[in-house]
Amino acid sequence: MKYNISILFLWMAFQGLVAQNAPLSAEEAVSIALENNYNIKITRSDIEIAALNNTRANAGMLPTVNLVVNETANVNAFQELRLADGRTIGAVGAFNNNANAAVQLNWTLFDGKRMYIVKDRFSQQELLAQHQLKVAVQNTTAAVLETYYGVVGSQLQERAIQEVIALNEERLRIAEARLAAGFAAQTDALQAKIDLNQRKGDLISQQNMTATNRRNLNLLMARVPDTPMTLPTAITSTYKPDRAALIQQLESNPAMLSLLTAVDIAQLNVAETKTLWKPRINGIGQANLVRTDNAANFILNNTQIGVSAGVQLVMPLYTGGNLRRQQDIATVAVRQAEMRINDQKMILESALANQIAFFETQSQILALEDENIRIARENLMVSTERFRVGTTNGLEPQIAQNSLEQALARKNQVLFNLKSAEIRLKLAAGAL
Repeated sequence: MKYNISILFLWMAFQGLVAQNAPLSAEEAVSIALENNYNIKITRSDIEIAALNNTRANAGMLPTVNLVVNETANVNAFQELRLADGRTIGAVGAFNNNANAAVQLNWTLFDGKRMYIVKDRFSQQELLAQHQLKVAVQNTTAAVLETYYGVVGSQLQERAIQEVIALNEERLRIAEARLAAGFAAQTDALQAKIDLNQRKGDLISQQNMTATNRRNLNLLMARVPDTPMTLPTAITSTYKPDRAALIQQLESNPAMLSLLTAVDIAQLNVAETKTLWKPRINGIGQANLVRTDNAANFILNNTQIGVSAGVQLVMPLYTGGNLRRQQDIATVAVRQAEMRINDQKMILESALANQIAFFETQSQILALEDENIRIARENLMVSTERFRVGTTNGLEPQIAQNSLEQALARKNQVLFNLKSAEIRLKLAAGAL
């Protein structure tokens, strides 16, 4: 039994170690970023604010009820009352007190349907906040993916430099062996050493770039900058862009939907300003409690309890042109919103066309670079063997090594370019 428990604990520990060292996938990086990224959290709070504003009461559809309490006390230095029957009442230092309490109700019964337009505007603003969240999510996703594959691409470049370093070390050993045997000049060994040190410096610089990209990725995931992570060592993609499908998806791009919703809001603002010309009818109700105390009067105190109700009509007759100005501004805002839609559509279509062309170009270049690497490896093998047997000097393998190094660097860049183009195509089409 104890043996089985020990096996269980060892298995759990092994699984935990495997999970800890497992490469962080692109999907996991995006998930962490969307959960922790502060820009996403702020945008989510904008939706919460818009939802809190989207109420009937905020639109003015419900009545307001207020409790109002007043009390006024004064002392008259001298007070004299002359009554109709000839009597005179006088007092010095008379104390008077007036207290009243009321529950007041005010309800807008008609305002040219402005309250309904305002409620629709609140709903559209909440919808706009939701679209803007999707925009933030897609932009964050694209940023995380580009940074993620930037780290992977930088690691690929490290491996390429390490391969070239190994080739330089082999070349240096051959040069030193030939120099020791008296078959070669010292310059071959010195140049091989210089090239080796240069490649080691390139590796240090590339490792620093990888570390910087890792910190940037951790920042997007709202993690401590130097949080360790293991990433894949290859960039692969089977993505094939479909121009017709991507163009069709433009209409569902969250940025486009945001602009369309902004047009709806602008049109509601126009409708709202038009209602300002119309009469407004308010219902007014009040329950009163009034008590007045007079130290010097034929009525010493007066107490009243009652209810009152009424209707108020408000009709704008002259506003100095302010209502017309507000309506004109709202109309111009609609035209602006519509122009933004057309502008954004052209931008997205142009971005799609450019990225598709870029993707196709990079795909063709990738095939060429694969062939270049194959040829460069073969050329380097022949040059190294010629240098080993002494039929050439160190310049020939040096040139061959440089050709291979450049081909590897170009291929790594093309692989990143393809992934970046894929991400940007999906972002433009709203498919991330």
